[in-house]
Amino acid sequence: MQIRCEHCGHEGEAADARSVEGAVWVVCGRCGEASPLLRPTKPEAPPQPVASTRYAATGAHGAVERVAVGPPPKAAPPTADLPPHKCPKCGHRQDDAVACHKCGLVFANAQKRRPWEEIPANRKVAYGRVESAFRRLVAEESDASAHAEFEALAIKEQAVDHAIRLYRHHLADYPGDETSAAALSGLVQRAQMVAQSLAREQIKTTVGAASRSVKWGLAAVVVVLLAVAAAWLVRLMKAQQHLLP
Repeated sequence: MQIRCEHCGHEGEAADARSVEGAVWVVCGRCGEASPLLRPTKPEAPPQPVASTRYAATGAHGAVERVAVGPPPKAAPPTADLPPHKCPKCGHRQDDAVACHKCGLVFANAQKRRPWEEIPANRKVAYGRVESAFRRLVAEESDASAHAEFEALAIKEQAVDHAIRLYRHHLADYPGDETSAAALSGLVQRAQMVAQSLAREQIKTTVGAASRSVKWGLAAVVVVLLAVAAAWLVRLMKAQQHLLP
């Protein structure tokens, strides 16, 4: 279904559609906001929460189980003042429509397969909780403590990578949100520290295994040398016995 979003002005296929008390609401495939398509004669009812992701332009609206994702931000993103093309992977905005200048993604390839959106079946509910919390977080002005609580939730649900993507796509539409930018920086630093810690543990494990292998190898060489020496002594003793009168 071709629509024109009332929030960002994007024209294209709708990401989702829902009927609420006589009104048909459609979800923009770019910004993820719901807009009325057919208005009823009586006062409109607000749309039901939809399960499309905050960064619906990536097509990830079907990757998360249907959970209430909370209200959308009150103010529409100022897309008129931003570069028109947003990378579906990292959220970087630019004028070039061919490939992302930040992550290198060729946009034509993103139409075929988007591996960064593939969520394991046993992680869908956790990712849905994180996204629901994020929608509530950015719906209104939030302080640093609210973002810290969201970070703790993302860590608890083991969905830090998903939380980082949500922040990046949100900041692509709201670059002036300094609180979210600071929270994203802290979350990325924590993720890097965790990755470095895991790498160090892996190195320790590998070095320990190699050290044990070397020790066992040296022990085997010593045993072989002792066996050869014992055999040589036995042969020498026998040779001496034959030489005796």
